[in-house]
Amino acid sequence: MELKKLLDPFPVKEEAKLVAQSIAKNPAYMNELWDICISNEKHSWRATWILDKVYDIAPDLVRLYLPQIIKLVPSLTNESKSRQYLKLISLELLPSNISGDFINYCFDALISRTSAIAIKVYAMQILYNFSLQEPDIQNELTLVIEEQMENGSAGYCSRARRILKAINQ
Repeated sequence: MELKKLLDPFPVKEEAKLVAQSIAKNPAYMNELWDICISNEKHSWRATWILDKVYDIAPDLVRLYLPQIIKLVPSLTNESKSRQYLKLISLELLPSNISGDFINYCFDALISRTSAIAIKVYAMQILYNFSLQEPDIQNELTLVIEEQMENGSAGYCSRARRILKAINQ
């Protein structure tokens, strides 16, 4: 399978699922998919979308790459890639040796006026997940979430209320 050819033109949702199923059945393609994900090629963000679809089918295949994804995220300039990677990270327990740079990146994304709503929501979830390991940040996280709710979208506020409720339990 030549993944690069499958990603251009942009695959529709059903095609993406089929590619993800093929990768899940033959994990040898994961390295090729990952190489495209981390490349600087024009459409490499499409590979991150496929990576998300693989996670839906075979999460263990993607979990192997989470430490690399966590290291990569703070340096990304492509918002589409950031969104997909943060989504994947938000679904998992964070490693105990998570870097301060990554946690700072998540706080910065949450506070930023220019971050996309999805990025803010995933960063918020990641910070909450981290706060389960490091409860000392819960006060700071609560303050930031509440402050951001003042101008937050419906999606942001919905997730914020759920996280604040979980923190206060």
